[in-house]
Amino acid sequence: MRAHFISVNPKLIRALILANVAVYSIAALLVGYNYWFPASQQTQTFGAERYTNDAPLIAIRLPTPTPFVGTFATAPAGGVPTVAPLETPIPVTPVPKLTAPAPTPKAAVVRDQGLVPPTNLNILLLGTDQRAGQSNWRTDTLILLTINQEAKTVGMLTIPRDLYVNIPGVGKQRINTADFYGYYYHYPGGGPNLIKQTIEQNLGIRVHYFVRGGFDAFRRAIDILGGIDVDVDCPLYEQDFYDDYGHATLNFQPGVQTMDGVTALRYARSRYTTNDYDRGRRQRKVILAMWDKATMLDLLPKWPELYQEMSDSIQTDLGPTEMAALAYIGTQLKMDKIKSRAIDNRSTIPYVTPEGAQVLLPNAEKIHALLVEFFAPVTDQADAASKENAKIQIVSGNPQAAALAATALKRQGFNVSADGPATPLAAVSAITVYGAKTATAQQLAAFLRLDPSSIQTATDSNADADIVVNLGRDYNACQR
Repeated sequence: MRAHFISVNPKLIRALILANVAVYSIAALLVGYNYWFPASQQTQTFGAERYTNDAPLIAIRLPTPTPFVGTFATAPAGGVPTVAPLETPIPVTPVPKLTAPAPTPKAAVVRDQGLVPPTNLNILLLGTDQRAGQSNWRTDTLILLTINQEAKTVGMLTIPRDLYVNIPGVGKQRINTADFYGYYYHYPGGGPNLIKQTIEQNLGIRVHYFVRGGFDAFRRAIDILGGIDVDVDCPLYEQDFYDDYGHATLNFQPGVQTMDGVTALRYARSRYTTNDYDRGRRQRKVILAMWDKATMLDLLPKWPELYQEMSDSIQTDLGPTEMAALAYIGTQLKMDKIKSRAIDNRSTIPYVTPEGAQVLLPNAEKIHALLVEFFAPVTDQADAASKENAKIQIVSGNPQAAALAATALKRQGFNVSADGPATPLAAVSAITVYGAKTATAQQLAAFLRLDPSSIQTATDSNADADIVVNLGRDYNACQR
C-alpha cells in the first residue's frame, strides 16, 4: 500500500496556533473580568479594602466608604498637634483615644429622597497646602464635581473650608481639618475617606471618588496645558502677596486673561482683599478654564497618560479603568450646560466658637434647597428660548465687557459671538430684537442683570444677528 503524504503549509499552521492562543487568552480575560468585576451587587474583597459594583460608572470598581467603628490610635509622644488655618487660627484639641465607637454616619438624606439622579457620579476635588516635611496641613479647596451621565451635564459645588461640621470620631471642627485627622488617626481609607464620610453625614451626599493635589500640582497641570484663558469678571488687587514662588502685587482687571500656572494659582488663592466665597468662585472659574483648554487641545482622551505624568503630586482612588471611563464620558459632556454653585453666606451662619474661632454654621434648610436645585437636571433654557435658536451678537465700547458676557452666555448654551463692529460706549445697555425672539431676549436681560425695559424691537433684513446686545456703562460684569 502506498503511503499518502499531506502537504503542510507552515504559514497556515502558525496562523492556527496564534488564533488558538488568542481565543484562549480572550476566554481567560473574560473569566478574570467576571471574577474581579462581578455582575451581581455583592461586595468583593481586595486586600484590606472593600469594593462594590454599585457605582454609577459603567460597572467599575468603587471603594465603599467604611464607617469607622474602632478606636483611634494613641497620639504620638509629644502630645496631639494643633491644626490651625494660618489666616484664622483655631485651636484644635482632638481626643487622642475614643472610649466608645464613633457614631454611625447618618443616611444620605439627599440621595434617599431621590434628589441625586442615580447615574450621577460625584468626585471630590481637594486642594491642600501640604508641603514636603510638613507635619500638618489644611484642605483649603473642596469642590464637589457631579457628572450626570444620562444628561451629559456637569456641576461644581464649592464647600467652604470654614464650614463647622461634625467630623466622625473627632467632633465639631472645620471641614478643612478632616483630611489631616484622617491621616493622623489612621482612619480606614485615610484622610480622603474621612472627608467623604463627613460630607455624607452632614450634607447627605455620597462621594464616589476623590482627586487631591497640592499647590504645585495645580501649577504644573496648567503649565502642561500651555496656560489657560480665565474670564476675570471682578477686579482683584492685593499688594503684598506671598507664596512659595515669591512676593507679588496682584492686579487683575476685568477681561479674558491668559494665565500661566503661577499666575492662575495666585488668582485662585488670593483672599485677603476679598473673602472665602469669592475665592471659591474664582477657583471654579480656573477649573472651567482648564477644562476649556483641555477640550480645545483634545486632551481628555489622553487623561490617563497625563495623570501618569503628574502622579507624583496627585493622589486619587480612581484606577486606570475608572480614568479611561471618565475620559470617554468627558468627551460627551455638554460644557455649555454647567452649574456653578456654592455653599456661601446665603446658606451659612457666622459663628464664633468658645475658643474664639470664626466659623460657618450650616443652615440645614437653605443648604437642602441649594442641593435640590444643584442636583436637578439642567433644562434647555425653558424651551421657548431654546426653540427660537436665536443668533446673538454682543457689542460694546468696552471690548473686555463684551468678551466676558459672550463667554458667560456660551456656558449657558446661547449661540453668541462678540465679533461685532466697533461701537462707542453707550450710557445705557440695550437689547435689540430683530424678529420674533422675545423669549431669548428676556432670558438675556435676566442673565446679564439688565432692566427688562432695555429690550426693544426693530426691523432690519440686513442685520447680522437675531438679537444685538449693546453693553453700556451700566453693565457690571462682576456678578459676585
